[in-house]
Amino acid sequence: MTRSPNTTPRGPSPILSRNGNKPSQRGMLSILMLLASMGALGFALIGGSKLVLDILGTGLENSLPTLPPKALVVGLAYAVGWVTAMVAIRVYGNLVLPFIIHFLIWGCLIGVCALYILILYRMYDQTYDMLRFLAYLTIVTSGLGATVGLHLIVEDHDLRPLSIPLLVISMIHLGLIVFRYVFTVANPAYLWTDLMFFLVMGSLGYLMLAHIGLLAPVRKQLTNFFDRNSRVIRTED
Repeated sequence: MTRSPNTTPRGPSPILSRNGNKPSQRGMLSILMLLASMGALGFALIGGSKLVLDILGTGLENSLPTLPPKALVVGLAYAVGWVTAMVAIRVYGNLVLPFIIHFLIWGCLIGVCALYILILYRMYDQTYDMLRFLAYLTIVTSGLGATVGLHLIVEDHDLRPLSIPLLVISMIHLGLIVFRYVFTVANPAYLWTDLMFFLVMGSLGYLMLAHIGLLAPVRKQLTNFFDRNSRVIRTED
Protein backbone atom coordinates (compact mmCIF):
# COMPACT_ATOMS: atom_id res chain seq x y z
CA MET A 1 0.00 0.00 0.00
CA THR A 2 2.12 2.83 -1.31
CA ARG A 3 1.89 5.88 -3.39
CA SER A 4 1.55 5.68 -7.11
CA PRO A 5 4.15 7.29 -9.32
CA ASN A 6 3.49 10.86 -10.25
CA THR A 7 1.50 11.30 -13.39
CA THR A 8 1.24 14.25 -15.71
CA PRO A 9 -0.71 16.89 -13.80
CA ARG A 10 -4.08 17.86 -15.18
CA GLY A 11 -5.37 21.32 -14.41
CA PRO A 12 -8.87 22.01 -13.19
CA SER A 13 -11.64 22.24 -15.74
CA PRO A 14 -12.35 25.89 -16.61
CA ILE A 15 -15.87 27.15 -15.97
CA LEU A 16 -15.88 29.26 -19.14
CA SER A 17 -15.04 27.98 -22.59
CA ARG A 18 -12.04 29.24 -24.51
CA ASN A 19 -14.00 31.92 -26.34
CA GLY A 20 -15.42 33.15 -23.01
CA ASN A 21 -18.96 33.50 -24.37
CA LYS A 22 -20.52 30.33 -22.97
CA PRO A 23 -19.97 27.96 -20.06
CA SER A 24 -17.24 25.39 -20.54
CA GLN A 25 -18.55 21.93 -21.28
CA ARG A 26 -15.67 20.43 -19.33
CA GLY A 27 -16.38 22.60 -16.32
CA MET A 28 -20.08 21.78 -16.36
CA LEU A 29 -19.37 18.06 -16.66
CA SER A 30 -16.89 18.29 -13.79
CA ILE A 31 -19.51 19.89 -11.55
CA LEU A 32 -22.15 17.40 -12.66
CA MET A 33 -19.87 14.46 -11.87
CA LEU A 34 -19.03 15.97 -8.51
CA LEU A 35 -22.72 16.11 -7.61
CA ALA A 36 -23.41 12.65 -9.06
CA SER A 37 -20.51 10.99 -7.25
CA MET A 38 -21.35 12.62 -3.92
CA GLY A 39 -24.99 11.62 -4.34
CA ALA A 40 -24.20 8.01 -5.19
CA LEU A 41 -21.58 7.64 -2.45
CA GLY A 42 -23.95 9.29 0.02
CA PHE A 43 -26.71 6.84 -0.90
CA ALA A 44 -24.24 3.97 -0.48
CA LEU A 45 -23.05 5.12 2.94
CA ILE A 46 -26.58 5.76 4.22
CA GLY A 47 -27.84 2.46 2.83
CA GLY A 48 -24.86 0.57 4.21
CA SER A 49 -25.37 2.12 7.65
CA LYS A 50 -29.05 1.12 7.62
CA LEU A 51 -28.10 -2.40 6.53
CA VAL A 52 -25.62 -2.76 9.40
CA LEU A 53 -28.12 -1.39 11.92
CA ASP A 54 -30.71 -3.91 10.72
CA ILE A 55 -28.28 -6.79 11.15
CA LEU A 56 -27.07 -5.71 14.58
CA GLY A 57 -30.40 -4.34 15.79
CA THR A 58 -33.30 -6.46 14.56
CA GLY A 59 -31.21 -9.61 14.34
CA LEU A 60 -29.51 -11.50 11.55
CA GLU A 61 -32.38 -13.98 11.16
CA ASN A 62 -34.90 -11.21 10.48
CA SER A 63 -32.55 -9.44 8.05
CA LEU A 64 -31.31 -12.51 6.19
CA PRO A 65 -34.18 -12.87 3.65
CA THR A 66 -33.75 -9.30 2.37
CA LEU A 67 -29.98 -9.10 2.82
CA PRO A 68 -28.85 -10.01 -0.75
CA PRO A 69 -30.93 -7.38 -2.62
CA LYS A 70 -30.06 -4.71 -0.04
CA ALA A 71 -26.34 -5.50 -0.29
CA LEU A 72 -26.61 -5.47 -4.11
CA VAL A 73 -28.15 -2.00 -4.34
CA VAL A 74 -25.71 -0.58 -1.78
CA GLY A 75 -22.79 -2.05 -3.74
CA LEU A 76 -24.22 -0.65 -6.98
CA ALA A 77 -24.53 2.85 -5.51
CA TYR A 78 -20.94 2.66 -4.21
CA ALA A 79 -19.63 1.46 -7.60
CA VAL A 80 -21.42 4.27 -9.47
CA GLY A 81 -20.10 6.87 -7.04
CA TRP A 82 -16.59 5.43 -7.18
CA VAL A 83 -16.37 5.37 -10.98
CA THR A 84 -17.90 8.84 -11.31
CA ALA A 85 -15.48 10.27 -8.74
CA MET A 86 -12.52 8.70 -10.54
CA VAL A 87 -13.57 10.27 -13.84
CA ALA A 88 -14.27 13.66 -12.24
CA ILE A 89 -10.83 13.79 -10.61
CA ARG A 90 -8.55 12.02 -13.09
CA VAL A 91 -10.18 13.13 -16.33
CA TYR A 92 -11.74 16.52 -15.59
CA GLY A 93 -9.32 17.59 -12.86
CA ASN A 94 -11.94 18.40 -10.24
CA LEU A 95 -10.16 20.02 -7.29
CA VAL A 96 -13.03 19.97 -4.78
CA LEU A 97 -13.80 16.26 -4.87
CA PRO A 98 -10.45 15.01 -3.46
CA PHE A 99 -10.98 17.26 -0.44
CA ILE A 100 -14.44 15.77 0.12
CA ILE A 101 -13.19 12.22 -0.41
CA HIS A 102 -10.64 12.71 2.39
CA PHE A 103 -13.49 13.43 4.79
CA LEU A 104 -15.46 10.43 3.51
CA ILE A 105 -12.44 8.18 4.08
CA TRP A 106 -12.17 9.26 7.70
CA GLY A 107 -15.94 8.99 8.11
CA CYS A 108 -15.86 5.39 6.87
CA LEU A 109 -12.95 4.59 9.17
CA ILE A 110 -14.75 6.06 12.19
CA GLY A 111 -17.77 3.94 11.32
CA VAL A 112 -15.61 0.82 11.04
CA CYS A 113 -13.96 1.52 14.40
CA ALA A 114 -17.36 2.05 16.05
CA LEU A 115 -18.57 -1.26 14.62
CA TYR A 116 -15.38 -2.98 15.79
CA ILE A 117 -15.97 -1.78 19.35
CA LEU A 118 -19.65 -2.81 19.27
CA ILE A 119 -18.74 -6.25 17.93
CA LEU A 120 -16.06 -6.65 20.62
CA TYR A 121 -18.74 -6.08 23.25
CA ARG A 122 -20.90 -8.81 21.72
CA MET A 123 -18.00 -11.21 21.32
CA TYR A 124 -16.97 -10.70 24.93
CA ASP A 125 -20.43 -11.89 26.06
CA GLN A 126 -19.94 -15.10 24.01
CA THR A 127 -23.61 -15.21 22.99
CA TYR A 128 -23.09 -15.37 19.22
CA ASP A 129 -23.15 -18.33 16.85
CA MET A 130 -21.10 -19.06 13.74
CA LEU A 131 -23.51 -17.26 11.41
CA ARG A 132 -23.36 -14.10 13.49
CA PHE A 133 -19.57 -14.30 13.71
CA LEU A 134 -19.29 -14.49 9.92
CA ALA A 135 -21.69 -11.57 9.64
CA TYR A 136 -19.58 -9.52 12.07
CA LEU A 137 -16.40 -10.29 10.15
CA THR A 138 -18.03 -9.56 6.80
CA ILE A 139 -19.46 -6.23 7.98
CA VAL A 140 -16.15 -4.90 9.31
CA THR A 141 -14.03 -6.10 6.38
CA SER A 142 -16.58 -4.66 3.92
CA GLY A 143 -16.34 -1.32 5.69
CA LEU A 144 -12.56 -1.43 5.44
CA GLY A 145 -12.84 -2.41 1.78
CA ALA A 146 -15.03 0.63 1.12
CA THR A 147 -12.47 2.81 2.93
CA VAL A 148 -9.59 1.45 0.84
CA GLY A 149 -11.68 1.91 -2.31
CA LEU A 150 -12.09 5.59 -1.51
CA HIS A 151 -8.35 5.76 -0.84
CA LEU A 152 -7.67 4.60 -4.40
CA ILE A 153 -9.68 7.47 -5.85
CA VAL A 154 -7.28 10.14 -4.59
CA GLU A 155 -3.76 10.07 -6.01
CA ASP A 156 -0.91 9.97 -3.47
CA HIS A 157 -3.24 9.38 -0.53
CA ASP A 158 -1.49 7.79 2.47
CA LEU A 159 -3.13 4.92 4.35
CA ARG A 160 -0.71 4.94 7.29
CA PRO A 161 -2.59 7.46 9.47
CA LEU A 162 -5.72 5.34 9.05
CA SER A 163 -3.99 2.33 10.59
CA ILE A 164 -3.50 3.98 13.98
CA PRO A 165 -7.09 3.70 15.34
CA LEU A 166 -7.39 0.15 13.98
CA LEU A 167 -4.20 -0.95 15.73
CA VAL A 168 -5.25 0.73 18.98
CA ILE A 169 -8.58 -1.12 18.99
CA SER A 170 -6.79 -4.36 18.04
CA MET A 171 -4.56 -4.00 21.10
CA ILE A 172 -7.66 -3.42 23.23
CA HIS A 173 -9.11 -6.58 21.69
CA LEU A 174 -5.96 -8.50 22.60
CA GLY A 175 -6.21 -7.27 26.18
CA LEU A 176 -9.85 -8.36 26.35
CA ILE A 177 -8.92 -11.81 25.05
CA VAL A 178 -6.28 -12.22 27.76
CA PHE A 179 -8.60 -10.95 30.49
CA ARG A 180 -11.56 -13.05 29.31
CA TYR A 181 -9.74 -16.36 29.09
CA VAL A 182 -7.30 -15.93 32.00
CA PHE A 183 -9.15 -13.98 34.68
CA THR A 184 -12.78 -15.00 34.06
CA VAL A 185 -14.70 -18.20 33.44
CA ALA A 186 -14.96 -18.31 29.63
CA ASN A 187 -16.07 -20.91 27.14
CA PRO A 188 -12.86 -22.02 25.36
CA ALA A 189 -14.86 -22.96 22.25
CA TYR A 190 -15.04 -19.23 21.40
CA LEU A 191 -11.28 -18.71 21.58
CA TRP A 192 -10.59 -19.44 17.93
CA THR A 193 -13.19 -16.90 16.77
CA ASP A 194 -11.65 -14.24 19.02
CA LEU A 195 -8.20 -15.03 17.70
CA MET A 196 -9.34 -15.09 14.08
CA PHE A 197 -11.09 -11.71 14.38
CA PHE A 198 -8.05 -10.23 16.11
CA LEU A 199 -5.63 -11.61 13.51
CA VAL A 200 -7.71 -10.36 10.57
CA MET A 201 -8.12 -6.83 11.95
CA GLY A 202 -4.58 -6.63 13.31
CA SER A 203 -3.10 -7.86 10.02
CA LEU A 204 -5.06 -5.30 8.00
CA GLY A 205 -3.94 -2.56 10.36
CA TYR A 206 -0.29 -3.60 10.15
CA LEU A 207 -0.45 -3.86 6.35
CA MET A 208 -1.77 -0.31 6.20
CA LEU A 209 0.97 0.84 8.58
CA ALA A 210 3.76 -1.06 6.79
CA HIS A 211 3.00 0.73 3.51
CA ILE A 212 4.57 -2.12 1.53
CA GLY A 213 2.85 -1.38 -1.77
CA LEU A 214 0.19 -4.09 -2.05
CA LEU A 215 -2.11 -1.62 -3.78
CA ALA A 216 0.63 -0.26 -6.07
CA PRO A 217 -0.31 -2.55 -9.02
CA VAL A 218 -3.95 -1.46 -8.77
CA ARG A 219 -2.96 2.21 -8.64
CA LYS A 220 -0.62 1.72 -11.59
CA GLN A 221 -3.35 0.10 -13.68
CA LEU A 222 -5.79 2.90 -12.87
CA THR A 223 -3.21 5.58 -13.62
CA ASN A 224 -2.21 3.98 -16.92
CA PHE A 225 -5.85 3.59 -17.97
CA PHE A 226 -6.73 7.22 -17.36
CA ASP A 227 -3.47 8.49 -18.87
CA ARG A 228 -4.29 6.60 -22.07
CA ASN A 229 -7.97 7.44 -22.28
CA SER A 230 -8.52 10.78 -20.50
CA ARG A 231 -8.20 12.82 -23.71
CA VAL A 232 -10.70 10.57 -25.45
CA ILE A 233 -13.19 10.74 -22.57
CA ARG A 234 -13.18 14.46 -21.84
CA THR A 235 -14.43 17.19 -24.09
CA GLU A 236 -11.99 19.88 -25.20
CA ASP A 237 -14.12 22.95 -24.51
